[in-house]
Amino acid sequence: MFRSAEFLFRPRTVAIVGASDRGGGGWPRGVYENLAHHDFPARVHLVNPRRDELWGRPVYPDFASLPERIDLAIVIIPAEAVPDVLAEAAQADLGCALVYAARFGEGGDPAGARRAERLRSLSAETGLRIAGPNCMGSLSLPERLLLYPTARVRGIGAGPVGVIFQSGGTFQFWLEQGAARGLGYSYAVSSGNELDLDAADYINFLVDDPHTRVIACMMEGVRRADALMAAAARALEAGKPIVMLKIGRSAAGEAAAVSHTGALASDDRVFDAFCRKYGIARVETLDELIEASLAFANGRLPAGPRIAMVGYSGGAKGLFSDYADEIGLDLPEFTPDTRAKLAERIDAGVPPSNPLDTGAGLARRFADFAEICKIVAADPNIDMVSVQGQLPLAEGAEGDPELFRAVRESTEKPVIAHNRMSQTVTDAGRAFQEAAGIPFLQRLPEVGRTLRAMSACAEARRRGAAPFVPPLARIAEPAEIEKLLAARGVRPPRSAQAASSTAVGDAVGAVGFPVAVKIVSPQAVHKTEVGGVALGVTGPDEAIDAASKMEARLRAVHPEARIDGFVVQEMVTGLETIVGIHADRQFGPVLALGLGGILVEAINDVVFRQLPVTDGDVAAMIGELQCSALFGSVRGAPERDVDAFVAAAVTLCETYTEFCHCLDGIEINPLVVFGRGEGVCAVDLRIAARAPDA
Repeated sequence: MFRSAEFLFRPRTVAIVGASDRGGGGWPRGVYENLAHHDFPARVHLVNPRRDELWGRPVYPDFASLPERIDLAIVIIPAEAVPDVLAEAAQADLGCALVYAARFGEGGDPAGARRAERLRSLSAETGLRIAGPNCMGSLSLPERLLLYPTARVRGIGAGPVGVIFQSGGTFQFWLEQGAARGLGYSYAVSSGNELDLDAADYINFLVDDPHTRVIACMMEGVRRADALMAAAARALEAGKPIVMLKIGRSAAGEAAAVSHTGALASDDRVFDAFCRKYGIARVETLDELIEASLAFANGRLPAGPRIAMVGYSGGAKGLFSDYADEIGLDLPEFTPDTRAKLAERIDAGVPPSNPLDTGAGLARRFADFAEICKIVAADPNIDMVSVQGQLPLAEGAEGDPELFRAVRESTEKPVIAHNRMSQTVTDAGRAFQEAAGIPFLQRLPEVGRTLRAMSACAEARRRGAAPFVPPLARIAEPAEIEKLLAARGVRPPRSAQAASSTAVGDAVGAVGFPVAVKIVSPQAVHKTEVGGVALGVTGPDEAIDAASKMEARLRAVHPEARIDGFVVQEMVTGLETIVGIHADRQFGPVLALGLGGILVEAINDVVFRQLPVTDGDVAAMIGELQCSALFGSVRGAPERDVDAFVAAAVTLCETYTEFCHCLDGIEINPLVVFGRGEGVCAVDLRIAARAPDA
């Protein structure tokens, strides 16, 4: 499943293909000089059929003439020449080619697409590993190999963060900005088009690398979802957090015709579910990618989600409280013992509450402020602590890094420092941060999201990430699956079938009033959208009239519609929810649940999880809904039967798993949740069978 990136990151022999002094030497010279900057940590050879000597070194015309086997070729030549050169290189047993050129199918270019296919075939046939094309190179800091075409990367230092960017232009800029904040890197790669080596391969390499503690990624697309999930599972098991910025949010619009679940399960929401399952900290901005990488690189994760914020600004306390409420942070009250200890030390009249404003009197009493932070960190109600702290701009400025280090060493819980706004970080500031032993994060919104991400990563690690393992193939018709669900407790309403609109009158008598009448037709997947549902029908004549009008409305839109009859159901009232499973083409089946009924897509209050799921997963999903309060007692409505709802959702997932070989999806909308102890009712069950050749 994984392809080795060893020759890319740890080559012993390197060939620069396209070495030239034309125009000053350009990118080939830039890479050469970066290698020279560290006194050539690998043995370097130059390849160019038009030169005999360059930069005081011999130049070889081709791979066959090189004096030794090459681990890594730095290929900086026009795109048109790349396939032939790599075919020759493969015959000479080249290990890996790092291809910088673009024009390999980007933007729909047919000639470029043919070149790309040649490279894919070459890799598959020979085992030659290819990094790129359309990339900006890589850095191997432990090996001191700067395979990048400009000198700007020379100031970047070694450290515990491995970096994978599909974007070449953003790659260098982010590395520089991260380094300015104190990040150090193990290995970093601009992965480009990923015709061969891709993000999953690079993550897999970094999981095994002893220098790497955190993996930071910027992704534009997913090449191999199965390999990416396997790599993420390895990272989770190894305790190496992945921090990811994913761009390119698009909807899986073709699924809308199958079910509400398919329409709601956009690529981005499914990707979110993947990140949640594997504890990946998904961030929203490049700045947040730096903040989260700094925090995770510190090496500690919390035992739970409970956060304490300590500062000496009432305004910052108010802002942090607002952000915490907005993103759902858990800020518990301190224990009575902690409050008593704090009251003795903070300014008079200031409440010892969380978030804690110690009062402005502590702003320059650094030792006293540190003692307060220690008291908060020791509170059993708290899992992680954020303390106010600003890095100095000049050496010798106010503050003592040892006091921050003392807070960290007083506890095993994560401790970070926060600044209210962005600030310039100088050499003095970076030295202060290193001496303090904790990350100094900037901007309160990013601080809050980073703390939440640390909690989610820790929870995923405790929970583990069970893979979705389909059982042996079991095939059944939708009607059989519907009966099986009913036998397993996911019961439908009392109902009767009618073959025609005129037969509806007899059917309603068998069910009792009031009833709902629904048309059954392949052209009426979403019945309400074609006027195919009548609710609260109280008599046979009214039912026949309603069915006749449904048929007329459907034929007005679809003249050749096939009408298979009508369903008459008892009217049930309660909280209308949706529970559905969508078989995503990349990441596999995902469970969606939320507010259902006719408003499901309009309100769009739905959350997702990758299968398999547990009772605890479903309970957590309920808590994430904006409408979660509706499951309790609201405005006189009874508390809902949450246990029955959870059991129904898990049963649906288990049943889907049992028959996944013949199902594209399965959905109940609405699944009506009655009062506590009264159960649930699957009012409308939709089963999407998989085509025989799918």
